[in-house]
Amino acid sequence: MATQVDHAEIKLGQIFTMLLSVAAVVFAEPVYLIVLGGVFLVTAAYRPLSPFVLIYRYVVKPLDWMRSDYRLDNIQSHAFGQFIGAITVMLALVLLDMGYRQAGWAIVWVLFSLTLISYLGWCVGCFLYYQLYRLGLQGFFNHAPTDSAARRGQRPGK
Repeated sequence: MATQVDHAEIKLGQIFTMLLSVAAVVFAEPVYLIVLGGVFLVTAAYRPLSPFVLIYRYVVKPLDWMRSDYRLDNIQSHAFGQFIGAITVMLALVLLDMGYRQAGWAIVWVLFSLTLISYLGWCVGCFLYYQLYRLGLQGFFNHAPTDSAARRGQRPGK
């Protein structure tokens, strides 16, 4: 069911994702990826417990550092995007652990790039979610896009 989703909350998560991704690469430190993967899993499983969501709701929003950006949307597609992010981080960590350092860090740059694209308005996780919906998969993929004028994966209009 479509509800009002605060896209400022989503954007803050995207900013933190890009910061952690860059920190992981710059410092060549996989622990940042472990933290990011954990946040992705928590956010995908139960969004109200997400550290990024909590920071937004209890620090950023009360201090008026970002304005709310409510749009009619399905949070399920964003949860699916977080799950895809978690898989991407796990793939990078496995490659790094196996000694394929260039491939692992390349995956982190892909994650950074896709997050930046998402921040700008097109989410690959949301796109995949709605493609699976179009294929008629039942269960989790049972929400149609809320904005018929937007391309699949594009942020819905106000």
